[in-house]
Amino acid sequence: MNISKYSKKKFYEGIVLWRVDDEFADPMFNYLIYGFSPGSFFTSVLANDFLGAVARSHPSNTITALKALTGWIQDCMPRRAFGSYEAVKEWLDMDETTRREILIMHNLICTPKQETFLEIKGEEYEI
Repeated sequence: MNISKYSKKKFYEGIVLWRVDDEFADPMFNYLIYGFSPGSFFTSVLANDFLGAVARSHPSNTITALKALTGWIQDCMPRRAFGSYEAVKEWLDMDETTRREILIMHNLICTPKQETFLEIKGEEYEI
């Protein structure tokens, strides 16, 4: 899926608000936007598999970082994208048009019309 810098900014606003670590933000972005597998640790987190997540966690991951990530997941992420291994698999298998519609509906990215308007307007871009 092609998204503009404005949609990327919109996506990361929630990440910043929840203070999600940079090491956690990009895998979530790539998972939700592009349908890339987030890796075994994040797949376990998204599937609500506590034992699997802890077993696959990097030693530098902290409880504070995990709390921020889980807060963002619960507050911002579409329910269809997490909750079980089946939900994660379905998100990964989903076509980009459907994924985009869901992300727009959850206010994580801009509509194509909004992106065009912001580009024409020359809206400032900062993350």
